[in-house]
Amino acid sequence: MKEPVRKIAFMVDKNELDFLNEACLYGADADKNLEKAVKEGDKFRLEFLFDELDDLAGYIAHCANDEESKRKQDKWDKLSDRIERLLKLSENMSRSAKHTIIFPKQQCGLKYYIFDIWIWGTGGVGDFKDKVLRKIQIAGTKSLYNFAKVIVNTFGFQFDHCFGFYDNFQRYHDSKKIYELFVDIGEERSRPWGKGVKNTKIYQVFKNSGDKMHFLFDYGDCWHFAVELKEIKNAEKWDLKPKILESIGKAPEQYPPCEDEAENDEQ
Repeated sequence: MKEPVRKIAFMVDKNELDFLNEACLYGADADKNLEKAVKEGDKFRLEFLFDELDDLAGYIAHCANDEESKRKQDKWDKLSDRIERLLKLSENMSRSAKHTIIFPKQQCGLKYYIFDIWIWGTGGVGDFKDKVLRKIQIAGTKSLYNFAKVIVNTFGFQFDHCFGFYDNFQRYHDSKKIYELFVDIGEERSRPWGKGVKNTKIYQVFKNSGDKMHFLFDYGDCWHFAVELKEIKNAEKWDLKPKILESIGKAPEQYPPCEDEAENDEQ
């Protein structure tokens, strides 16, 4: 039996329509859909086939990750979350000859992911006797790239090196799940099955409480972080800003002075 056509219709405001047009400048093939937008009051009604909207979602994620303005990035993330929820809703609906989905106006589908993140060793320092831990709350729609930036900044480090997420804590090269910045910047990945971090969302990697990943930052100095999902909760309102819920221990210096520099400082 031929699979029925799945169409998804939803409303956007003028600002969101402008964002979608901007996504087309990055290569999204949605011009025809946007040209057919029907104005209804102060909103615009759009209609996409499932595959068309799924393709557009990828470009929206690219725009969010490449955006330098924090305020505008939050707006991209909010739009991205709406599109992702529409796609999920379509997948969950029973298949019929034709169905059109109207996105509910007053629904906050944002979910917060609560993580415990601690440093468990470095190539130069070794394991720490006292745990240096940060409990972080972040939207599940954020990419692993944004998540990595939050982690690094939370510990007071500069976000100036490549990194990856792995499911093997002892030998990261032997991981079955690999997400690396190398993939996004066109460099050689650790394993052929490695995926990128800019288009991979947190909720796609961390499914249940207790899920853990090894976050390796800076393949030279090798800062190792353990990342454990502790809780997933519904957000009551839109707030995409990550939060530090708890801070334990003093983070080490990312670039400690060498012995010669230390001696000169003492003199």
